Amino acid sequence: MKPALRICLIGNADSIHVQRWARHFSQRGFDVSLLSYYQPSVTFGGNPSVHFVRAREPGARRAGTRSVAAMGRFPGMLRLVTAARLRAGGFYRELTRINPDVVHAHYVSDYGFLAALSGRRPLVVSAWGSDLLTDPRLSVITRRLVRWVLTRADLVTYNADQLGQVALAMGASPKRLLQVVLGVGPEMLAALQNRTVAPADREPIILSQRSLDRRLYNVDVVIRAMPEVLRRVPAARLVVGGEGALRGDLEELARSLGVAGAVEFSGSASWPDGLAERLGKAAVYVSVPSSDGTSVTLLEAMAAGAYPVVSDLPGNREWVSGESGGVVPVRQVAPLADAVVSALGDPTRRSAAATDNRSLIARRGLWDVNMTRMENAYRSLAMAREEVV
Repeated sequence: MKPALRICLIGNADSIHVQRWARHFSQRGFDVSLLSYYQPSVTFGGNPSVHFVRAREPGARRAGTRSVAAMGRFPGMLRLVTAARLRAGGFYRELTRINPDVVHAHYVSDYGFLAALSGRRPLVVSAWGSDLLTDPRLSVITRRLVRWVLTRADLVTYNADQLGQVALAMGASPKRLLQVVLGVGPEMLAALQNRTVAPADREPIILSQRSLDRRLYNVDVVIRAMPEVLRRVPAARLVVGGEGALRGDLEELARSLGVAGAVEFSGSASWPDGLAERLGKAAVYVSVPSSDGTSVTLLEAMAAGAYPVVSDLPGNREWVSGESGGVVPVRQVAPLADAVVSALGDPTRRSAAATDNRSLIARRGLWDVNMTRMENAYRSLAMAREEVV
């Protein structure tokens, strides 16, 4: 019997997207390892074919808790120092021990750089959004290392057309590009079945479910729109999901604007059940970042029948246009308030949009369809490697 294909994922072990990826390919019969800076805070139900390794120098900081000031001043240098510390901590020794058939790094500017430094082939890197759209602008060093990673990769996956175009402009080969959307999974679809209120019957609940760690998600703009929304729809309520360092500032903003009573900070949601509970009740889902690829939660909101209001970005326009949702200028409070109020006041439009959006997700945004594309790519890369060897 031929042994299972060995895949080593290199990425943030606490990311729900990386966790879903690892679980999926393990269930598909692959021998999956996840190499990260640190052990995840969740367990994987004892699945024996997925194991995690900790390859971090003692005292190294967790990804996501790095000093914002340091990242702002020396982002490229910090990435080089982090790579050196991880090398000293045994990161590459662990990768050699795993000896995968394919190495796949998620997020080009951090984990992709670490994977490319290893020299292991074939190498897949996945662009998620900010790693190509904003990180290269932070410093010359970051821009050069991202370009180097893209030229080294045997395959570059991207989740939005704009990311594919940027990858090409930065040196990726057009023959080595593949669009793979982190779509709506069967678990979420099942969770939504018994938790979804008919779109036309929903209470005026507005949901924001983005990280509160980064200002680029513009959750403050959503809160700033609430005084006008409440003036015109007094029963409206904003649910702010997610956690992060900005939560305290955002809570204070809501108090200073006099809307704290209509804004609920609900924290993180379990996936899929907790998130499905929120999405299935929301009349409007708001996602207005300054930069983004394809947001998985946006696709899940569309599958749940929530009316999407998004910022005018290429990644968002791939999914939301016309009567299927609202598209508003970045960081513009008044147009955002108008779009939300208009949607709340028109249940017929929300219902029609839900039908159209669910159809779109079924055609292009399902997890299983995109993961089949990825599985075929893994097998092709591994086969090519065997032929070379």
